[in-house]
Amino acid sequence: MLLYEGPMGKLDKYIFWQVASAAFMTVALFVFVLVLGNVFKEVLGDLLAGRMSFTFFLKVVALIIPGVIPYSLPMGMLTGILLVFGRMSAQSEITAMKACGHSIFAMTAPVFLLSILACVVSFFINFYYAPAADYAYKNAIRNVIRQNPMQFIKAGSFVKDFPGYVIFADEVGSSENELLGFRIWELDAQGRVRVAARADKATAHYDAEKDDIVMRLENATAEYSDQNDPEILNKPLRSGKFGVSEVRLPLDKIIGDSYKERKRPKRMTLDELVASIDTWHKVPLETLPPEKRAHQAKIDRIEISTQIQKNFAMAFSIFSMVVLAVPLGIKASRSETFVNLAIAVALAMTYYMITVFITWLENYPQLRPDLLIWIPNFLFQGVGAVLIWRASKH
Repeated sequence: MLLYEGPMGKLDKYIFWQVASAAFMTVALFVFVLVLGNVFKEVLGDLLAGRMSFTFFLKVVALIIPGVIPYSLPMGMLTGILLVFGRMSAQSEITAMKACGHSIFAMTAPVFLLSILACVVSFFINFYYAPAADYAYKNAIRNVIRQNPMQFIKAGSFVKDFPGYVIFADEVGSSENELLGFRIWELDAQGRVRVAARADKATAHYDAEKDDIVMRLENATAEYSDQNDPEILNKPLRSGKFGVSEVRLPLDKIIGDSYKERKRPKRMTLDELVASIDTWHKVPLETLPPEKRAHQAKIDRIEISTQIQKNFAMAFSIFSMVVLAVPLGIKASRSETFVNLAIAVALAMTYYMITVFITWLENYPQLRPDLLIWIPNFLFQGVGAVLIWRASKH
């Protein structure tokens, strides 16, 4: 049997590296899955539609990765421990270690050391790398639009990205910001055509002040449908011809307007959160009625405080999940990867669901959601400690 040799014996090294290697692989798996989900949701459509270069796509993917690591690390550690201890228990290695005089606490010491190291790494990611990367991602999207406002409009295909509009152009003109045979249909709330316009040529530029793509139409004609019967465009009530006209397409409808607001708490580093705890507000307080200002200021302060505590709690969740995973892995006596993976995902989802529910209480500062956010950690640690104590008695 494995024996100790110095501060960290063979048994300690064996368990440490077994868990570390399993955790590394499962963390990488969860990072891949979560990044893939974000890519499908956020940018894959733009890449396939040709609105984004492959180089920029890779940059966006790199900026997404730090944001998913705070969720991947706890799940990866949890899964790695369940896999290693489940296999060791199924192969009677745990029983053999106990027979040689090794206690549960001695066997789990290297695992808790690894979890503490992971907590430190997660702390820096949660408070510095993840918010900075998320903020850089939003700015990167904005900058690429500034540089190429035509990325959302491609000749030869119907463009439906802008809510309330359908756009089509026959071909690109002499410059990349010029379209020939340009047509645009404005729709009502039911998706019916209200206005149909056509122009020999359209050019585009980005209006940074209003965050719009401005289409300048030349030699344009427009037909306005009957508001009582918008489907009848072949018999319009009004029509018009314009030498030059403009159509504004709001970008916030397709990429969101969060980057136009003050930096949100989840995109702030620890230093920024601490500095803004009494000064950050969703909207300027002077725009609110005097009787609502104090309450809104309290809500804003709790939101900042909750974000700080959430980042701490998420980093510490690795230790909490390890406390629970160790006795479950020993008791499960399973070597099947799928079963242990399912257990890990179920536990992690329980933790995150409780956390999400608590963050919904930010509008009720009297309930102190910034303190309640620690409940999942205390719950997991309490249950895990009881299970470890019971396992040590057998």
